[in-house]
Amino acid sequence: MLKKEIIGMKPTNKIIGIVDGDVLVYRACNKAIKDNLDVRKTFDNIYEEVKMNTACDDYSLHISGGGNFRKEIEQNFLKYKGKRREKPDNYLECRDYVAKKYNPIMVPNYEADDTASVEAYKYIKKNQLYMLITLDKDWKTIGGLFYNLLYNNLSAVSTIDGIEFFHQQLLTGDAVDNIPGIEGVGPVKANKILKDKNLNEQFEAVIKAYKTHYPDDFISRLNVMGTMLYLIKDFKDHSKWSIEYWREYINGI
Repeated sequence: MLKKEIIGMKPTNKIIGIVDGDVLVYRACNKAIKDNLDVRKTFDNIYEEVKMNTACDDYSLHISGGGNFRKEIEQNFLKYKGKRREKPDNYLECRDYVAKKYNPIMVPNYEADDTASVEAYKYIKKNQLYMLITLDKDWKTIGGLFYNLLYNNLSAVSTIDGIEFFHQQLLTGDAVDNIPGIEGVGPVKANKILKDKNLNEQFEAVIKAYKTHYPDDFISRLNVMGTMLYLIKDFKDHSKWSIEYWREYINGI
């Protein structure tokens, strides 16, 4: 049974599904190519199946807008998402179809991850139940009900769990998005660094680890990694993640 304190809001009868449209578009494209199907009908079927499996009352579909503010940040540590493969040949057809039929949330220069996070944060403030529907582990940093499209299972991620996961990401980076974190620090070492610490102690341990590995530029390096990994909670805090910003945020938890 889901506990109120797990997601930090009072239960209501209505649940809004926040759907990772990027994932569904890629699924539709790949399945249509593999099975020689119409990509538009394939997307419709996949989306309907997701709705049937999650049974939310309402849904909002999120697709990344054109451009990405993270790619515009001046830094020399990484090429954001530099390892991503080319999009399927039918990608634009599917994306344009979804944009016209479903009117998804698309904001220029922001990823679906960010727009989903902004929507979820509004619901948190309104005590509105929501369900994050994706296979992207990064969405766990948002917190709330989390439906994993890969395993078709539902779990609850607390605000504290989400922050702890973000702290781990700061250490390990994210290979999928070509974010290196600290060289040589994987999940095992990260867990040792963060173990048995509260949120403030964890973050100070993260700063110390960066300073140890990169004494000459640890502040700028950590600020870049945090900005790359952080899913914004408001469009006003666009690309403003910093050590000071994060300290203030976790002090308010």
